[in-house]
Amino acid sequence: MSLSLAFVLAAPPAQAAGPVCVPEAPVCAGLDGARFVFTIKPPPSGLSVRATVNGVSRGGPISMMTTPAYLQGSYHPVPALVPGDVVCMWFHAPGVPPGPYCDTY
Repeated sequence: MSLSLAFVLAAPPAQAAGPVCVPEAPVCAGLDGARFVFTIKPPPSGLSVRATVNGVSRGGPISMMTTPAYLQGSYHPVPALVPGDVVCMWFHAPGVPPGPYCDTY
């Protein structure tokens, strides 16, 4: 039995994996699909972030959740990313390496 070429071409694209990080690193950041996710260990007492797409500031919601062990967040650029877009984030908080942390969609 052989597969039809049309079936192979119609298969959905593979989903991008989230960022792969060194467990000891204080910041883990990168794209997970069309959103930029980040984790900071230990959680800073205060944090401000700056995000760019292709070097230009771009709006979009940023959500964050804090636990005693880490701060975790995500950024959803608006308008949506297109292939080749480079997303970068900078973090500003005491004891947090500022970045930039970049990934390509």
